[in-house]
Amino acid sequence: MKFEELSLHPKLLSAIQEIGYTELTPIQEKSIPHGLEGKDITGLAQTGTGKTVAFLIPVVHTILTKNIRGVSALILAPTRELTMQISDEAKKLLKHSDGIRAVPIIGGTDYKSQNKDLEGLNGIIVATPGRLIDMIKSGSIDISNVEFFVLDEADRMLDMGFIQDIRWLLHKCKNRKQTLLFSATLSVDVMRLAYRFLNEPVEIQINPEKIITERIDQKIVHLGREEKIPYMTNLIVNSKEEGQGIIFTNYKANIPKIVHSLRKYGIPITGISSELDQKKRLRLLRDFKSGKYRYMVATDVASRGIDVENIDIVYNYDLPQDTENYVHRIGRTARAGRKGKAIGFCSESDYVELEKIEKYLKQKIEILEVNEEYIQFPAGEFPPFVGGDSYDREKETHFKQNGRRPHDRGGRTPHKHDRDRRGDKRHTSHTHSHSAPRDGHKKKPAAAIQEAELFLQKADSVLSERPSESKNRRKFQGNKDKQRQGDGRERKNQNNNQRSSNKQYDKSKRNLFDINDTVLEDTKKKKGSIWQKIKSIFGR
Repeated sequence: MKFEELSLHPKLLSAIQEIGYTELTPIQEKSIPHGLEGKDITGLAQTGTGKTVAFLIPVVHTILTKNIRGVSALILAPTRELTMQISDEAKKLLKHSDGIRAVPIIGGTDYKSQNKDLEGLNGIIVATPGRLIDMIKSGSIDISNVEFFVLDEADRMLDMGFIQDIRWLLHKCKNRKQTLLFSATLSVDVMRLAYRFLNEPVEIQINPEKIITERIDQKIVHLGREEKIPYMTNLIVNSKEEGQGIIFTNYKANIPKIVHSLRKYGIPITGISSELDQKKRLRLLRDFKSGKYRYMVATDVASRGIDVENIDIVYNYDLPQDTENYVHRIGRTARAGRKGKAIGFCSESDYVELEKIEKYLKQKIEILEVNEEYIQFPAGEFPPFVGGDSYDREKETHFKQNGRRPHDRGGRTPHKHDRDRRGDKRHTSHTHSHSAPRDGHKKKPAAAIQEAELFLQKADSVLSERPSESKNRRKFQGNKDKQRQGDGRERKNQNNNQRSSNKQYDKSKRNLFDINDTVLEDTKKKKGSIWQKIKSIFGR
């Protein structure tokens, strides 16, 4: 169906044509006609299916047709970035609608400027719940006459703990005539919310599994934790993709590590997380959309505002612990009918997540054969990328100690046990009573230790486990950990390093990756783990 076939207000239709929209997406085709009739809607569709336009067009059309004045529509979103994205889309649709505006209300900006934007507002408020409630309680905003209430990404908002705020706002909108709820997944909480506050809603569902199967080429690579960054660097350096890409990680602490590593090889990359203030996040998102950066590293929460049509590939540096987040992530590509790619790195701790994802998608994800040359960082010289952002400054200043740079050996911060051996001057130079060790740091009485050792001996006899075997096993595991850490540091700091001749990789094991074997091995390791922890307390 085409937008021209809908009986839309001339000003709205003119704006749609100017933007370049012609064909309706499936979610738009199914929901817009019901929205124009004034019906409540629950729409189940993932990010990138066009759901923003699906709920904006009925709202804008009705406001223009009925010439509604004042704050007539309220749209809630879980993050600031997504709020700005919806607001920008609404402004495009209102371009030829004189006197009708869309105003974003988000945290991280000053109240004075937002109060100024709200003066004499006729139109739409797009907001995050927290800042909106603050301004309502302060008397800056009156939503009692709101007729259209839209809840976007309802599942994410409930996951973030906004349920009470949403209920409070729904009760405040006493005159609402139409409620639209859109979500990527349909959880019990979302269904309960819809049942409580929507009036016989029309249920619309776009099957995410079908979209993923048809338009996204998914691959899994089995790698060790320390192999992920060099392998991904090689994939990107040798990539023929012309568009942009997003790299997802479960932990924001990984973001600077990934950004710094890839910039060494000339890759235009940046990252966003909750560690950055609002202005920096919005600026980085704007620069990413404009093409200054080719890749963006983000966590699930921070990525909610990333809406770029030219995403060709998504890398899952860590597989998400929530299967539904996997759909959110790879749904960033293959937008507007395009095709896309998704590559996930599965380490020894991710096989459980992989199994859940495949069960959710009802399909096996193809395993990509490991290229052994990609295990090490690319050889050769690469001009580093300088983004002129906080990551460049962080690289220069974050590890400075006593005016020295990170590569100056004397400038490193002494490790705790180094200070203990040499004596920490900050403590030894004072004799105040508060510098005395706390009770928790005093040595345990000898009698208690002897009693504990007798207890452990009895436990050993029950478990039929010889102490020497446990000790040797811990020693072996410790050596493995040290070797793994050493290998990781070596790969990270050298560009032209060669693979060690005695380092062998079992290709068949990598690519077959028998989950049942791994589960069995984990089960064996867990046996006796409680007693091992107790022994470790007493140094056994």
